[in-house]
Order: sequence, then C-alpha cells, then structure tokens
Amino acid sequence: MAGKVEGPTEKGTVLARLHARLAEDNTDRSAEFAEALLRVRARRLAQPRHTGDERVKGIDILCFTLGAERYAVALADLSEVMPLDKWVPVPGQPASLLGVTNLRGEIRPVLDLHTVMGLALPAEDARSWVVFMDNDGAGAEIGLRVDRLESIIELDTTTLTRPLETGNGLPQHYVAGITPDALVLLDTRQILALDVLNDSRRAS
Repeated sequence: MAGKVEGPTEKGTVLARLHARLAEDNTDRSAEFAEALLRVRARRLAQPRHTGDERVKGIDILCFTLGAERYAVALADLSEVMPLDKWVPVPGQPASLLGVTNLRGEIRPVLDLHTVMGLALPAEDARSWVVFMDNDGAGAEIGLRVDRLESIIELDTTTLTRPLETGNGLPQHYVAGITPDALVLLDTRQILALDVLNDSRRAS
C-alpha cells in the first residue's frame, strides 16, 4: 500500500495481535513476554509526536534466538508473529528461502535466517516461530524463521557497535549494529532486498 502512514493506533493493533498469539503459547516465558508487549503498547500510545528536529536514540526491538545466538529486529518494521506450523518449499530456490506459508489467507515467503546468517540449521522437529516484516510499506510481508521469542526491550542505538568494527564473522551487510551484551540488531531492509525474494515472487 503506497503512502502508508503508521500511527500509534495501528502499532497498538499490531501489538495486540502479538499479545493474542503469544497468549496461545504454552512456554514458560509466554506470560512474561505478553506483559512486555502490553508495556510497550502503553508507552507508544502515551508518547507525543516527534518533531522533525528530534533525533530518536531509543527504539523498541523484538529479541529472539537463532541457536545459541541472540538477534533482534526493530518493532517498527514488524507486521505479525506466529508459530511456524507448516510451510511449502519452493522448488529450485536457494536454501535461504525456507518456503511459503499462509498469512491471513495470503501466501507469503519465509526466509531461513539460519542460512542467511551462516548458522547451523535447527532439528527438523524443532519448534519455530515466524516473524513477519513489513516490506517497506508495500503490503507484502516477508517472514523470518526464528527459534525462540525472547523479549521486547527499548534499545539505546548510541550503544551499538557497527559491524565493520567487529571481527565476529557475521554477514556484515545484514547487521545494523551489535549491543555491548552481544545482541545483534538486524538490518531488515538489507535482508528483505535478497534476490531470492524477487525470484520467489516471479515463480509464484
């Protein structure tokens, strides 16, 4: 949807959907995570509008795990979160494209972040989640498979170390920054620009 403008009410609706999804989960951390979502929603709705001269240093992020590593995406880019129960592989596509799945009646591609980030794949029977990102307001969400949802926090972006300053072997063009406690903030726009996503749309 061209010209989409995100407001506090819309973001509150997204967080309400996330809360409902997580309330269905039976993991030990589901209640804690749901409370964090509600706190973020309340804080966002209470915030005044920013003027053009203000520089936003703090952003809300969704933290999750891939294997033993911790990653995060900006909450502003988030569209939906749901358990990844099933997907359909797309023949002839690279391993970075896990396949396609159904989101509210629409077929959406799902990337395998393990492959994108050069990590070992999870066990075939491992429980997974899919984090859907808004593709720059284009109305065609892209899913990212993750292992486990962790928390929602407010991140001070001034504390981030840029990936070019590290020697950790991460694919640097997909990393927006790294926190002092080794949380990796992903650059979702770089990830959503992967050629495999354009190829999958042409194949569908």
